[in-house]
Amino acid sequence: MRTKNGSVFAVCDPIEILDALVGLKDVRVLRYVRDGADVELVVEQVLNEPRCPDCGGVARVKDRPVARYVDLAVYGRPMRLCWRKHRLACRNPECPKKSWVSADHRIAAVSCLLTTRAAKWATRQVGGGRTVKEVAEELGCNWHTVNQAVTVYGRALLGADKNRLNRTVAIGLDETSFTRQQGHAQTCYVTTVADVQNHQIIDLLPNRKYEDVAKYLKAQPEAWKERIQYGALDMSNTYAAVYSVTLPKAAQVVDPYHVVSLANRALDEVRRRVQREQHGHRGRRDDPLYRARRLLLTGQEKLTDKTESKRATLLALGDPDGEVAIAYLTKERIRDFYRTSNKDDARTMLSEIIAICGHPSRPAEIKKLGRTLNKWFEKICNYHQARITNAPAEGLNNLIKRVKRVGYGFRNFENYRIRVLLYAGKPNWRTLGSIIVQ
Repeated sequence: MRTKNGSVFAVCDPIEILDALVGLKDVRVLRYVRDGADVELVVEQVLNEPRCPDCGGVARVKDRPVARYVDLAVYGRPMRLCWRKHRLACRNPECPKKSWVSADHRIAAVSCLLTTRAAKWATRQVGGGRTVKEVAEELGCNWHTVNQAVTVYGRALLGADKNRLNRTVAIGLDETSFTRQQGHAQTCYVTTVADVQNHQIIDLLPNRKYEDVAKYLKAQPEAWKERIQYGALDMSNTYAAVYSVTLPKAAQVVDPYHVVSLANRALDEVRRRVQREQHGHRGRRDDPLYRARRLLLTGQEKLTDKTESKRATLLALGDPDGEVAIAYLTKERIRDFYRTSNKDDARTMLSEIIAICGHPSRPAEIKKLGRTLNKWFEKICNYHQARITNAPAEGLNNLIKRVKRVGYGFRNFENYRIRVLLYAGKPNWRTLGSIIVQ
C-alpha cells in the first residue's frame, strides 16, 4: 500500500502479527480474545504425523484439553495464554501406552502456571531485588504463582551455572539468623559459604552443625577443593574443624576484626570490674572510667591531643592500679600487629603480646585473652600471608538481610536459599535463556 507522501508499507495479516508475538516454530495462533481488561491468546501445536513415544506407531488425537497460563504483560495489560493441547492415543492395540498429553517446554513447563518466557522474566526480576508481590501484580496473578516459578527456574539456573564458582580460591564461613524455631524463643541460624575474594555467596546451609557443613564441603568436586588456598573464619571451633577435615591443604585465616573485637571486650571487662571494685556499683555518668569508656575503645591514632589528655586524666582518677591502662595498651599492641607489613615481624610481635599477657601481674581478663591468642596463633598469623578477611562474608550477610526484609521473612528454607543466591550469588543470567525445564 502506498501513502500520500509516496512511502510504501506492507499490510500484514493480524494472525501473522500474533504469530510473531508468540515467536515459536510449529506453534500457531488460533485467535486473540479480549473481554474488557482480560486479554487471551489462543495457541496450539502443529502436529505432523504424531508417533507413540513407546512403540513408535502412528498416534491419533483423542481429545483437546485446554490449559491457561499467565504470560508477559503486553502494553501494560496482563496477558493470558490459552494452550489447546493434544491428548493422543496409540493406534497399536498391543502398545501398553494408552494415552498421553502433548507437551512443549518452550510454551510452559509442567510444574508452572506461567509461560516459559514469563517465568524466566519473573525469575530475573525477583533475582534483581524486586518483591514477588510487585511482579505478581504486574503479571496480573497471585503471589504463589510467581513464587513457584521463581523457585523452579531459580533452582534450575543455579544448577546449570557450572562456571559460577570457577574463580574461587578463598572461602569464608559465617553464620546468620534465619528464623525463630516454631514454639521456641531460640533463633535458628544458617551457615553462609562465601567467596571472600570475589564477594559472592556460594551457598547457604540450613544450620551451623559441624556434620552438615563438613558434609557439604566434602561433597564438592575435587577440582574445586584443590583450588581453595585459604579459609577465613571467626575463631569458631566448629568451622575450624570443618576446614581441617574437608580442606586440609587450605590455610585457615582468623578474621582481624574478631581478634581486635576480642581485645576490646577484654578491655571493657577489665574496666567494668575495676569500676565495681572502686565504687561498688556499675558505671554512672560522673564516674571517670564510665566517662572514658568510648575513648578507650577508640584507636590511639584517632585521638587528638585534647582527647588523649582527657583519657589519661580519667584513667589516673579511676584506675589507681593501672589495670585498665595495661588492657588498653595490650589492645593497641594487637592493632599494631595488623599494621605490620612483614610477616616475620608480625609473628615475633604476636609472640611477645602473648608472653606479656601471660605475665603473673596481668589482670585475669588479659591472661585469658593471651591464652586465646596462643590457641589461634598460626591462624591469626596467616593473615599476613593471605591478606584476606572474613569481612566480605559479613558484608554479604547484609545482602541476605535485605532479601529477608523484602520478603518480610521466610519460613521455607529452600525458597530463602534460592532467593538469596539469585540476589547475591552472582549467577550468569545469560544461562537462564537456554535453560529447559520439562
